[in-house]
Amino acid sequence: MSPEGDDFKPSEPYTHRLRRILDEYPDGSQVLREILQNSDDARSTEQIFILDHNTYPSDSLFNPEFHRFQGPALLAKNSEIFKERDFDSLLKLADSEKRDQFDKIGVMGVGFNSIYHLTDSPSFITGGKYVILDPHEWYYNGGKKFSFIEKNLAEGYPDQFAPFKIPSNEPCDKPFKKPFDGTIFRYPLRNSKKSDISEKIYTPEEISIMFRNF
Repeated sequence: MSPEGDDFKPSEPYTHRLRRILDEYPDGSQVLREILQNSDDARSTEQIFILDHNTYPSDSLFNPEFHRFQGPALLAKNSEIFKERDFDSLLKLADSEKRDQFDKIGVMGVGFNSIYHLTDSPSFITGGKYVILDPHEWYYNGGKKFSFIEKNLAEGYPDQFAPFKIPSNEPCDKPFKKPFDGTIFRYPLRNSKKSDISEKIYTPEEISIMFRNF
């Protein structure tokens, strides 16, 4: 059974808008530059990129269908914890009323959406929150924000949190028992063309080339 969490849904579906945004924001190493820009805007003192080639177990996930996101991924770690206005900014990225006010939406600029060149469902851990974004609304109503410490989710769903251990240096026996001091974004690489955002499939080798170009 999937745990309860707060809906994290923009005020309008945005897969069609994401597809247009990707036409405006270049693919390749520019994606890393956009991530770095958001990190700098958040006043982070570090930015770490990790290419994770691993495929993780899928026995204890929030939803069995999440096995599709347990494969290779790009991870981006910085030293700042999300503030409430940052969560608001993510929602406003898909708000039609704000589409002409991208300079006013806070730390998470519209360039963040360039990561959808690579992935269909980003997720991240920040402080005591775990967020899954689902613009297709395949599994959630736009996304979900969980209080993972309060509900002891890492113990109940260890495979869901396993991909975050590498950049966090969390202990393997009892991970994520306290707030994470920073933010870890995880972008599972798109491995299927069944996407309304992009049909581009990404391999770890292509991310390696992106790293070299960056």
